[in-house]
Amino acid sequence: MTTPLLRLFLGVALAVLFGWLIHVGRPILVPLVTALLIAYVLWTMAEWFGRLSVSGIRLPSWAAHTLSFLVVLVVIWGLARLIANNVAQVQAAAGTYEENLQGLILSIAGLLDVEELPTLPRIREQIFQQISPQAAVTNLVGVLSSMLIGFFVVVIYVAFILAERRAAARKLAKLAGSAEKAERIQQTLHTISERVGQYLVLKAFVSLLIGAGSWLVMGLIGVDFAGFWAVLIFVLNFIPYIGSFLGVTFPVALTLVQFGAIGPFIMALVGLSAVQIVVGSVVEPRLMGRSLNLSPLVILLALATWGSLWGVVGAILCVPITVIMLTVFAQFPYTRPVAILLSATGDIDPTPQRRQAKKP
Repeated sequence: MTTPLLRLFLGVALAVLFGWLIHVGRPILVPLVTALLIAYVLWTMAEWFGRLSVSGIRLPSWAAHTLSFLVVLVVIWGLARLIANNVAQVQAAAGTYEENLQGLILSIAGLLDVEELPTLPRIREQIFQQISPQAAVTNLVGVLSSMLIGFFVVVIYVAFILAERRAAARKLAKLAGSAEKAERIQQTLHTISERVGQYLVLKAFVSLLIGAGSWLVMGLIGVDFAGFWAVLIFVLNFIPYIGSFLGVTFPVALTLVQFGAIGPFIMALVGLSAVQIVVGSVVEPRLMGRSLNLSPLVILLALATWGSLWGVVGAILCVPITVIMLTVFAQFPYTRPVAILLSATGDIDPTPQRRQAKKP
């Protein structure tokens, strides 16, 4: 077996082993990666708050970190209140939705010349006959308990990651073995932080535009829970390709049930799709440019891979993870071909250290 074939075989074997380990370690890795992302957001916010000054006096480091932590807590509390309020409103409007849906079904049945259709109460009765209420409540309690435990695990991880930040830098410097290697590691980490941070900021801005535009369209039509749908669209837009589709499908489906008519349904479908197309196809490419340098096919494959391995969290993090892989693979001769395949143009930017070395 020739050396290139041996390297290819070893590379495929390592990739399969890596994927298996990631899938098996999902209960540990997903909270850890989520905590790393939250910690990164907190670091970035703390640095931003630390640059602010009042009368020439800047916030101390502890105050900047405390303020960033409070901002995250306020956002989480606001989302929890928004969800709780919308659940109560859905329960209050459930009867109206049921009547509209039943009338819509009867209208469609009349157009299709269908004489007998089961009513919604009958369908609901048949469903509840197949479901044990006790088992459903037990499963719901289990899901809520699991979510609560996962939240506290993430919080604990975030606290320890923040505490280990300075020690981790010293450990990396000692593991490098030499000042040159330590500098190269620091430059690589800086490049990763810069590219991921740029992506998150631009993606958050684009998602905010789409969420605000969608909220305006739904408000003009009179769609219920427009604020909740706008927040959900903002979050879903972080999922490549599929997120935009789901961000239109969910509120449009509610519009059909809410009004029980085709007119508002078509208005919502056209309006929300227009917002997604204009911002996603015109504004986002101009803002992102070629900063990611990722092939669209690679993004699609990354979405399928990380979504199947880690679910929704993997789908949201697939682009930052792929950016990190591209940056790291570009630093080593054996993995540089993989980085070229992941890139959009085949041009791999050197690290800042290499750029400096090339200068006369």
